[in-house]
Amino acid sequence: MATKLSPSDFKFLWKDCKHCYYRKIKDGITPPAGAFPSVFTYMNNLLQNNIKGKNLQEIHPDLPNAIVENIEGYLKSMPIPGAENYYISGRYDIVCRLDDGTYMIVDFKIMNPSEESLLGYATQLHAYKFALENPTDPNKDPKLISQMGLISIKPEDIRLDKGNIFFIASPKFHKIEINMDDFFKTMNNIATILDGPLPLPSESCKYCRYRQATAQIEGFLPVVYTNAQEATSA
Repeated sequence: MATKLSPSDFKFLWKDCKHCYYRKIKDGITPPAGAFPSVFTYMNNLLQNNIKGKNLQEIHPDLPNAIVENIEGYLKSMPIPGAENYYISGRYDIVCRLDDGTYMIVDFKIMNPSEESLLGYATQLHAYKFALENPTDPNKDPKLISQMGLISIKPEDIRLDKGNIFFIASPKFHKIEINMDDFFKTMNNIATILDGPLPLPSESCKYCRYRQATAQIEGFLPVVYTNAQEATSA
């Protein structure tokens, strides 16, 4: 039976700690979620509810010419080539329809963008593309994804007007180039790790350090870490 891989785990958990990623997928042990202010989720929901059916260029003229068709959709893929024991399942942000009949995957991020942080989302967006093009539900038509990217929103100013406070921000589109070969290589790498022995804890992972320190204090086991460079590679 195939095992689920969540696109949202690729940006942080897979990149940050192979040990914790393995334990979540294989054992169902999830590290505590980091502090993420709920106001950002609320702001994102407000934004999504106001743009469905609109052209992205109505939001800002520098955004792509695409109609927002679906928001917060559920997806589940067929088994992944090169990682046939695994499939993609999760929720995407936004799917937009382009003039040529193909589609674009977009994630809105309230963030201060940097090249490193933006590229970190590439595997996640490619996972959405694969799942939308290869759905397991026979009632869902495949959607050909020809473009993908992030729209970053960074508040730049605040204006006060008649008792109201307005945050001023100009959204920016960051295109992610499609490279399915790299995506399948990453999926094969993930499958290889998951199908092997449990990786050693990572010294750079705070959850691994906490578990190891607690176990050492209680006399259960010595502290053994994987090489920090090895833990952050791939």
